[in-house]
This record gives sequence, structure tokens and C-alpha cells, in this order.
Amino acid sequence: MATVLTQELTFSNFVLRPHERQLVSDGKVLPLGARAFDVLRVLAQRAGDLVTKAELFDQVWPGLVVEENNLQVHISTLRKLLGADQIATVAGRGYRFTGRIDTQRPVGGAAPESKSGVFATSASRAIAVLPFANLGGDESQEYFSDGLAEDIIIKLTRSPWLYVIARNSSFTFRAPGKAVADVCRELGARYIVSGSVRRGGNTVRISAELVDGALGQTLWAQRFDRPLGDLFEVQESIAANIVSAIEPVYLRREEALTNTMAAPDMRTWDWLMRGRWHFWRSTREHLGHAERCANNALEITPNDPACLCLLAFTHMTRVWAGWADKPKDAIVEATRLALRAVRQDDTDANAHFTLGTALSFTGDHAQAIAELRYALTLYPEFAAAAGELGRLLAFSSVPGATQEATEYVLQASDASPQDQHLSLWIRTRAIASYIDGDYANAARYAVEATAKRPDWFFNYYCSAACYAAAGDLTAARRNVDQAKTFGPYPMQALRVGHPFADRKLLDQFVGHLTLAGWVG
Repeated sequence: MATVLTQELTFSNFVLRPHERQLVSDGKVLPLGARAFDVLRVLAQRAGDLVTKAELFDQVWPGLVVEENNLQVHISTLRKLLGADQIATVAGRGYRFTGRIDTQRPVGGAAPESKSGVFATSASRAIAVLPFANLGGDESQEYFSDGLAEDIIIKLTRSPWLYVIARNSSFTFRAPGKAVADVCRELGARYIVSGSVRRGGNTVRISAELVDGALGQTLWAQRFDRPLGDLFEVQESIAANIVSAIEPVYLRREEALTNTMAAPDMRTWDWLMRGRWHFWRSTREHLGHAERCANNALEITPNDPACLCLLAFTHMTRVWAGWADKPKDAIVEATRLALRAVRQDDTDANAHFTLGTALSFTGDHAQAIAELRYALTLYPEFAAAAGELGRLLAFSSVPGATQEATEYVLQASDASPQDQHLSLWIRTRAIASYIDGDYANAARYAVEATAKRPDWFFNYYCSAACYAAAGDLTAARRNVDQAKTFGPYPMQALRVGHPFADRKLLDQFVGHLTLAGWVG
């Protein structure tokens, strides 16, 4: 059953590596879009069997309504890559993988045991959602606890970052009592999401946690109390909150783990996570390390969308910070990389988020906002896209945009309070308040953003402008003095970081900074 998920599959001169999401031929990683890879994985893991179109849609596009020609396009791509004789069409029903599977072996061999009996930390990065326990004792209510777990699985599969074990596998572990490490080993997962549902009176209480099965550590836990009303609406809301909270915790864990690895052992995912770890340290030196990590990952998997996006963000960050020798060239390169990521997989929400952010540098607010809205269509729980959409709306000068901007950043902040972007989202509230002329609240939010990330120099400049606008020049000058310790901040970088669509607002912001002692 589930053990097939942990196996490499060898056929002809190809090796399919499910955990690395790689198709290798003669030692070379082949370019393959995410959906095409998933179609191949499902077919190859059931080699010789008929896989119906309905099954493929359910496993590759869970919870989505997809045109049949989308599947046909990916089948055609796979036939061109593998050879037309590897996949047979069963007319009116589905497809059968006809290639001969020569070997099926666990990735990296058998998972080694540590002294504590837990499998090695490098065994997997997959995540499994177990059925939520129905603590009320009423079996007729089990549909709600199962539905909640199923919703979480569907939403997690939309994340561009997560590899999620299929429901049919994880739901076999319904009975309590088995050790988490054993469950992880049998499912081929490292992380487990589990929880419980209890109904009492007019309230439903839902508890959930994310556990690192390799180390037996709880990484995140939260309780949700909701009034009983429309149970499906409650289920949808809670599932969305859980997914939004889990992703950043998962990514931080992976970033920290790969930062301790020896370089010769690292693969695409490892280089990507190490690059992200450096990226969020936010210094010029760490940014250089992040760029090198992204390039190392792309040497292994040349068209990986996530790696292309990280590399694009290193170029954008240099422009934001005023570190780029040739800002225009850096913006062009960031946009090129983001477009390349979208071309590799046009259903990748992170790629559209990156492209939207890059387009904001060009002054094309409408297209940038459209890309971010589309990213949220693809992955509604994508907090970073919601936060960036809020930021661009705040600067857009469209009537009512500051209110909509605030709604988006509150959505992001409430759903993902441990996200690395949190300081940026709070800063957006400061900008929106500043534009609305509410300078006291603008200063309050700017200070709060600075408290979240005191190592981000632009937070001090935001505080300085807001304080100056509020008439507190002493506080404004203090913030500018603090910002100057990070180095110069030229006018060109300030414009990029504050893309006011209304030039008068930009001039006003610059005027308040000048009062505070800034020299562009």
C-alpha cells in the first residue's frame, strides 16, 4: 500500500524519484513540469494496471475542476519524453503504464535506525494528515472529523512546497496507539498532522498539531473553538487556518535542518532550503550565499520553479536594499527568472507570486496585482501572496484600495502568524494608514513592524516618515539615525521599495523623510 510512495522506480533508462520529484535519465535530471511528474508518478506506481481518468484527476488535481485536455497535454508530453510505447490509452477509460519496472527500491536504501529507534532525519520530507479523532463518541458525527482532515489534505496539496501523502494511505492509520515514528516510517513521511474534534453544546473544539516524526517533536499546536452553525463553513475555515499555519512552520524546520548538512550530500531541495535560510537572514553576505545556493540547486535541476523564484528574489532584494550595481539589469533578470518559472509550471502559485512581485518594480501595477490575484486563485491559503497583494494595493491609489489592502494583510497575518513576511504585512498597515492621513496609527504600526524585524533597515525609514507626519520629529530623527547604521539608502532604492502610483504621495513621503534627516 503506502510503501510504494517511498520507492524509486527504474524502467528502461529512466529512474523516477518520487521524494526528490525528479525523473533521471543516464544520470541527468530531465525537465518535467509538476503536473506531468505527478501523472507519471501515479501511472508508474501502478504499472500494468488501468488508471482511470477520474483517478488521475483525483490524485493530480485534488478538489479542482480540470478540463480533460489538460490531462491529454501532459500524457503527450510524457510520451515525447519517454517514448510513445511507454503509456497506452485505454479508449474511453484511462491509461496504462506499459514500461517494465526493473527495480523498486526505497530511496537511499532502508532507513537507518538511530539509538532512539527513530529513522534518520534525512529519510523524507513528506507530510501526512491522519484522520482527526472524533472525541464526542457519536459515530454519526465522524463525517465532520474525516471531512476536516480531507479538506486539509486537499488544501495542502495546492501548496507549491509540500509533498503530501495520499488520503487512502494516511487514513489507514485511524486507530490510535501506534507510535508516531512507526506511522512515519510506514507512510514514508517525516511530518504528521493530527488532531481531534469535540462537540459540546453549541460549540465545536478542534485541536491540531504538526509533529516531526523523526525527532518526536511537536513543531506547532493550536486549538480552535467555533460556534456551531454551518458545519461545512466551520470545516472550511478551520482547514484553511490550519494549512496557512503549517506551511511556514514546515519551511522553517526544513531550512534549519538543511543548514546543518554537509554540502556533498545536498540535493535540489536541500540547496533550496539552505538558500531560503540565508535569504531570510537579510544581510548582503547572506544574500550572496542564498544566490549561490539557488544556483547550485539549478545546476542539479535546471528548471525547478522554486529555485528560479528564489534566485529572482535575490536580484529583487539587491534592488530594494540599494545594493545592486545595475538596478535596471537586476530587475530585468528577476522578471526573466520569474517568467521562466511560470513557463515551467503555469499552475505554480509561488511562480505567479514571484512574477507579480517582480512586475511591481516596472510600474505595471495592474499586471502585478493580476498575477497576485491569480496566485491566490491557485492556492487560496497562500499567505505571502495575500500579503504582497495587500502591499501593492496600498500603493495603488485606487479608491478604497487601502481598505482592501488592510483586509488582505489581516487575512495573511491572522492565518499565518509565524510567517517570515509578518513584519512586511504590518508595515503595509502603516503605509495604508499613512496614505489615509491617520499618522498616529501609521507610526504605531511602523514601530510594531520594526519590533518584529529590527534588522530590516527600511522599517526604520517607514517609522521615521510616519513620526514626521505625526509631528514627532525627535522620534523621526532617532529612527533615521538608526537606519543610517545599516548603510546608505539611495532615492532609486526608496522609489522601488515604495511604489506609490500617485507621485504626489511619493513626494510627500520623501518630504517627511527629509524632515527627519534622510538624504537620498
